[in-house]
Amino acid sequence: MRNAALEIIKGIGTGKVDVESLSAKNLEAQRERSELLTKNGYPEDYLEPQYLCKKCNDTGIFENKLCSCHLDLLKKISMSEYSCSSVLAVSTFDTFDLKYYSTEKDKNFGYSPREYMEASVDFLKSYSENFNKNSGSFFFTGGTGLGKTHLSLAVMNKVTEKGYSVFYGSADNIIKQMEKERFGRSNGDIEEEIENADLLIIDDLGTEFRTAFSETAVYQLINNAILNSKPMIISSNLSITELEERYGQRVVSRLNSFEVINFIGTDIRQIKK
Repeated sequence: MRNAALEIIKGIGTGKVDVESLSAKNLEAQRERSELLTKNGYPEDYLEPQYLCKKCNDTGIFENKLCSCHLDLLKKISMSEYSCSSVLAVSTFDTFDLKYYSTEKDKNFGYSPREYMEASVDFLKSYSENFNKNSGSFFFTGGTGLGKTHLSLAVMNKVTEKGYSVFYGSADNIIKQMEKERFGRSNGDIEEEIENADLLIIDDLGTEFRTAFSETAVYQLINNAILNSKPMIISSNLSITELEERYGQRVVSRLNSFEVINFIGTDIRQIKK
């Protein structure tokens, strides 16, 4: 095979190349090589690079973007890391205890906190079991200790079980990381990680340190996800009115398409004390 290649190079220099003859020699050499390999117990393609991914040849990049094999690996790593979290392990729909919610009817809502939260749990469980990349988005609002984070993680548990990727983080941590990367103080690309996730969960919106950067970042996070038709769950201790006072109308207007779940009742952490 090497000699055939050398003859081609020489032929190009002289202007005389017998393509058919050299092609036949090359094919015969390949046949002999295959016979030698199989005769000695090796597969015919033993000398060829064996790539796990035929699209990117194991580089992780395909058409200037992260290859699907890379994204699948990140998804598996993500699920593995989450499964090691003690908080995530106990935050399931089965462990969401409704006994901490009052059975007395709420004057503002016309039904008891327990009735409302039971219906919300059933609704979110159905959402998780039937989740796909075109699923809707939720805004969880209510005071502290009412189960917003627990149900966010319960959804995440179910969705990752189905093989979808989830990016979960508190608004404060996400924005801090974005700021570090934006100003060159950290490597990584959190915005690309969010973009590649099938579901984005932003916990505790409104607890982040308020700066011009954070306010712009919050808008970009929500707006980019909506433009990419990405399902989201956003939880906050702030009401829609309070969010508008903090972030302005353009952020709140982006939440108009979200299903709002009002977490009502008494702080469960206080009850458990």
